[in-house]
Amino acid sequence: MVDGVRGIRVLDGEEANKYLEIINIFHNVAQKYDCGFIKIPTIEKDELFTRTVGENTDIVTKQMFSFPDKKGRNLVLRPEGTAGVVRHHIDKKYNKIKKYYYSDQMFRYERPQKGRYREFHQVGAEIIGYEDNSISEIFSIIQLSNDFLENCIPTNTKYTFEINSIGTNEDRKIYNQKLKEYFKKNIENLSDDSIKRLDKNPLRILDSKEKSDIAISRNAPKLSEFRSEESNKKFNELIQMLKNSKIPYLENPFLVRGLDYYNDFTFEIVPENSKGSQDALGGGGQYDNLSNLLGGKDINGVGVAFGVDRIMELS
Repeated sequence: MVDGVRGIRVLDGEEANKYLEIINIFHNVAQKYDCGFIKIPTIEKDELFTRTVGENTDIVTKQMFSFPDKKGRNLVLRPEGTAGVVRHHIDKKYNKIKKYYYSDQMFRYERPQKGRYREFHQVGAEIIGYEDNSISEIFSIIQLSNDFLENCIPTNTKYTFEINSIGTNEDRKIYNQKLKEYFKKNIENLSDDSIKRLDKNPLRILDSKEKSDIAISRNAPKLSEFRSEESNKKFNELIQMLKNSKIPYLENPFLVRGLDYYNDFTFEIVPENSKGSQDALGGGGQYDNLSNLLGGKDINGVGVAFGVDRIMELS
């Protein structure tokens, strides 16, 4: 008998029905928010992710399933959905706001465990091309996320939107320098991976899951001390909208997300009694510079993605 590939599973019977139920709920909720369905390619050129997700992120350095084709071109199985959606938006030369949603399998090479697989199922939504000062579109992604979870997880399962603003690119340049100085003073206690990140992308150390890195990061400078007045203003407006909506939230000053293309507002949705972002049901944020990284003009964007496998574990 030929064994299956480790970390890649078959959904059948009750599990398959549970999967279909979650997918159908997301279809209905996304369409309620005027999102149109998009089917993105499974195989992409590796540069789509090295240019957008970031050369020094774990996804690119450790987790991508990559291989050369017969002409020697470097291809990968997609590890996430946003970059492919934005690339399509640029290709079509859309000059108006577009709202997309997808339901696809993603692939990352990491240690399989409960709710975390090498081939995993994801649903997501993206809003691209809204006006510069449109907080309402950003907030609608939070509302969409909350509506989806309210309809697909048990009523006794509590969750919180952990939120942060990571500022503009200019804010982060200043902040990165301060982080470098701080972490270099504590370099003897950093993990090997974080030492490698120190010069190229110290912000990623805040996203580390290593206990030693987490302990050191607790006393690191906070990005909120370096955010621009405009970023603070927008973040405070979003906080007020969350308060008014009664959506459960918590400010997390160390939340940076694991992808380089984010700016300003970022969030993760974490279940009660979770051990941190490893247990997050979903997450997302703004990516106003992503289009530029792909060779297009600057286009505002915001999105969210959910791990269907993790949500299935709650049902």
